[in-house]
Amino acid sequence: MTYVIAIHEIQDPEKFWGGNLDLPEGVSLHGIYPRADGARAVCVWEGDSDDQVREIVESAAGEISRNEFFEVDASHPATTGLPASARTPA
Repeated sequence: MTYVIAIHEIQDPEKFWGGNLDLPEGVSLHGIYPRADGARAVCVWEGDSDDQVREIVESAAGEISRNEFFEVDASHPATTGLPASARTPA
């Protein structure tokens, strides 16, 4: 599993925040950090890859937000805030 950051520029905050996500088994949304007006947000996901998270987000909100994704390098010395298990090799 890997951690994925999603950065959202949201055109329709009411619709974006009003929806429900049905996540597949093995995918977790660990953190949601919206701007006060709801027009931007950063989310922390855990899943198989950034492609998996991209598919979930784009299918749910791709028409109402522009999204950027990247996998977190858990072994990078500057990485903080992930569970200890994220730094342990599989």
